[in-house]
Amino acid sequence: MLLSFSARVAVWDTGQYYRESKKYKKANKLYQHVVKTSPESEHALWAQADLIKSYLALGDDPNAKTAVDKLLTEFAHNKHIARAIHDTAWEYRKSGNYGRANELDQYVIDNWTADVQVMWAKMDMAKTDIGLGNDAAAEKTIDILIADFNDHPELPTAIFMLGEEYYNKAFQYQNKDSNEQSKECFHKAIALSGRIITELPESTITPQAYILLGECYSRLGRHQESLGCYQKVVSNWPNCEYAWYAQFLIGCTYEQLRDSGDVEKTVAYTEIRVAYEGVLRDYPDCPAVRAASNWLNCYVKPSQGGQK
Repeated sequence: MLLSFSARVAVWDTGQYYRESKKYKKANKLYQHVVKTSPESEHALWAQADLIKSYLALGDDPNAKTAVDKLLTEFAHNKHIARAIHDTAWEYRKSGNYGRANELDQYVIDNWTADVQVMWAKMDMAKTDIGLGNDAAAEKTIDILIADFNDHPELPTAIFMLGEEYYNKAFQYQNKDSNEQSKECFHKAIALSGRIITELPESTITPQAYILLGECYSRLGRHQESLGCYQKVVSNWPNCEYAWYAQFLIGCTYEQLRDSGDVEKTVAYTEIRVAYEGVLRDYPDCPAVRAASNWLNCYVKPSQGGQK
C-alpha cells in the first residue's frame, strides 16, 4: 500500500528519532517500510541513505554495501541522487573508510558533472588527502576546484574548509612535537587563505580568510602581519559575523608584541586598552566581553583611565 505524503513523513521522522537515539534496528525497519511502500518518493531516497548510515553505525559493512548498491541502482534517476551519494561518502569518510568514500565521491564526479555536489565531493577528497599527508594530490584537486568552480558562490567556503583542515593538522603535529611539519601546515593554510582573498570574489568568507591568515601568522610568530589581518577585518567588515573576534585579537596581538619586545610597553598598553574597549563598545554581546572586561578591570584604574 502506497503511503500518503504525511504518513511517510511521519514514518521517516520516527526513523530519524530512533537512529539519533542509536536504536538502529528500529530505525531500519521504518526506513525499509518507507522504501518498500513509496519507492518513487524523495523520502524513499533519504530513507535508503539513512539505512546506510545505520548499518555503518552498527559496523555492518556487508548490509551497508548492499544498501549502497540499491541506492545507486534503484534511485539513479532521482533528482537528489548526487547529494545522497555524496552524503553517503561523507559517512564512510567519517568511519575511516576513505577508499570507499573516495569511490563514491568519484562516482558523483563522473556522473553529475554539472551538479554542485561535484564541488563538495572534490573538496572532501582533498580534505582526505590533507589528513593522510597526500599534499601533492590535495593541491592538484584544489587547483581543479578553483578552476572549475571559480564563479560558484560556495567555492570560498569549500576552500576555507580546506585551509582550516591544514590549520587543525598543524596543531596535531604540534602535539606530537613535529614542529617543522606543523609550520608547513600553517604555511599551507596561509596559502589557501591568500587564494580566497586574491583569486576569488569577495564574500562573507573573505573576512574569515583574513582571520585564519592572521591566526596562522601569529602561530609562526609573525605578529605584525597577523595584526594587519585583524585590523583589515575591523576596518572593512565591522558588521561581519566574526568582526568581534578580530577586534579582540587586536588586543591579544598587542599583548604578544609587548611581550616579545617588538612594541614599547606604554604604546602596547594604549593599543590593548583601545582594542578591548572597542570590544565592549561595538560588540557588547559577543563571547569576548568577559575576557576584555577582565583585562580592563585589572589594568585600568576606573578613576584615572590609566595604567596601574
